[in-house]
Amino acid sequence: MTGKKRLTTLVGLLALALGNVALVSTPAHAAAGTISCTGWSHTTYSPGLTNTVRPTTVTVAGRLNVIDEHSPTGSCLALGSSASAGVRNVTALLNLSCNAVLTETGTETIEWNDGRSTSFSFTATAAHVGSNTVLTETGTVTSGEFLGEKVVETFTAANLAFTDCATETGVTSLDYATVLTVLPL
Repeated sequence: MTGKKRLTTLVGLLALALGNVALVSTPAHAAAGTISCTGWSHTTYSPGLTNTVRPTTVTVAGRLNVIDEHSPTGSCLALGSSASAGVRNVTALLNLSCNAVLTETGTETIEWNDGRSTSFSFTATAAHVGSNTVLTETGTVTSGEFLGEKVVETFTAANLAFTDCATETGVTSLDYATVLTVLPL
């Protein structure tokens, strides 16, 4: 049954990634490629998230189609690229709390398993929907593979332990289901 649940989750995440995206064909001579990946991002918070906004060091170990202890499933579908998996490791100091709505800008780099990388500038918004935390990044590739293309990345952490928000320790980690899509503008 676990395999069926993973497959169902994978199909659902892929449908989410592609559901609002219209694929654009490019001329045969164009160097543009596309990629759509699912995976997980293990995120730690120090100090832990509480109900009070405070400076917090956020460390993210992002895995796209890389299976490990925090990333149970994943997939990548690429056209015009040999990439089939990617990783990113990010550390940032942000002012956060369990219930703060966040808007930030930054740059992220994904290292692909084809030996190339993709760096993109983004604007991110975070919201709390029920007990889910949803972070959405949108931007444009500024260097590397997929240069000039549009990026949409969504992170969803289900069932934030709100009772931990009221403790001194707070929420110290979350695992986010991640969907990344890179498409020509």
